[in-house]
Amino acid sequence: MVKYCQNRRRRVLISGGLTVGGPQTHLTLLCKVLRGACADVTIVGAATNWSSEEIAALRATGVRIVVSPFGFGRLKHLGNIFAFLAWPFLLRRDYDVLYCIGTGKMHLWLCRFIRNGCKTIYHEIVECPKPDSVGALVATQMTHLIGNSRIVSREMTKLWPNTKIETIPFLTSASTFATPKPKASPQGHDLRIAFLGRIVAHKRPDKLIENWSSLSALPGFSPARLDIYGGDYESPYINTLRSRVLELGLQERIRIHGRYGADQLPRILANTDLVVLPSIIEGLPLVLVEAMLRGIPIVATSAGGCEELGDNNPDVIISTGTSWDGFVAGLAKMISLIRSNRIDSARLHAWTEERYGYGTVSIAWSNALMMDATPDPLGTSKS
Repeated sequence: MVKYCQNRRRRVLISGGLTVGGPQTHLTLLCKVLRGACADVTIVGAATNWSSEEIAALRATGVRIVVSPFGFGRLKHLGNIFAFLAWPFLLRRDYDVLYCIGTGKMHLWLCRFIRNGCKTIYHEIVECPKPDSVGALVATQMTHLIGNSRIVSREMTKLWPNTKIETIPFLTSASTFATPKPKASPQGHDLRIAFLGRIVAHKRPDKLIENWSSLSALPGFSPARLDIYGGDYESPYINTLRSRVLELGLQERIRIHGRYGADQLPRILANTDLVVLPSIIEGLPLVLVEAMLRGIPIVATSAGGCEELGDNNPDVIISTGTSWDGFVAGLAKMISLIRSNRIDSARLHAWTEERYGYGTVSIAWSNALMMDATPDPLGTSKS
């Protein structure tokens, strides 16, 4: 990695992103990259659902975190009040870069804390902002835009043709992954299927539960078990899922484990044969990339940037569109590939490492945040 140490350290202000899931993993790793490049890093957020231990661990690396004591629940509005009152006294006014991750009303207000003429970046992590949305208002006033996937960047280019736009996926790992050893075919044994990430309705974990009995009729599917890992601040939803598993008598076949930490992921994926994501709305799901880096195949809908994961990639199946029937057809095909030992984990790892691995992605993020702004009025740097 290129070192950017100078007489005065580059000061990076990060706005938003203090939510669990992919943004948390990305921000944690991004801070490590920036600190390795000798940057002073400050993260600000009006709310968070990170644990106090996770915040303390990131602070221990030298990152400054300024966040209200209020979460995403009923007291969320107090976080904005806290921000308006406290940030003018807690933040510098000479940051070199403002990096805004995800949609947020506070991003533009933070522009007052950076030096004139410096780089401001809006990173869209789900879909291209709709005109007249908060995201579009923020994007219009930024010097640079970043999309997690090519499809998002293409759509943003139509709205902001004169703004520099890059496509950079989330950081997924802190180092290059070693080539995985081939797994034995689970012929005759339980097929270990996992759903990982935020437990929210648009990702459709409920459809997996409701249809588990019919899925079991697919050729080669049974015996199989489903492990659902994850959580969110929408806690009533996960409780509904647990109740439904009991009502259907599937507690021996489906287990809902709840939220997991990054340190638990290697163990979870070591005991997984297949990761599934029948989502309706996505950015570019980190959990799919994390599985693929370890040579674990995936089946997902083509929501958002998921479609890109199937580009010339024979070891994953991305169904066309987001229909449930299309997802099931892809699942049936993948089961046949796994049961007949036709998944090449080394090939899948190499494909993923080249495009989404630490070496490629960390350099892209370091350049994006550590290099000076270079105006591109003709928009010639579109990705």
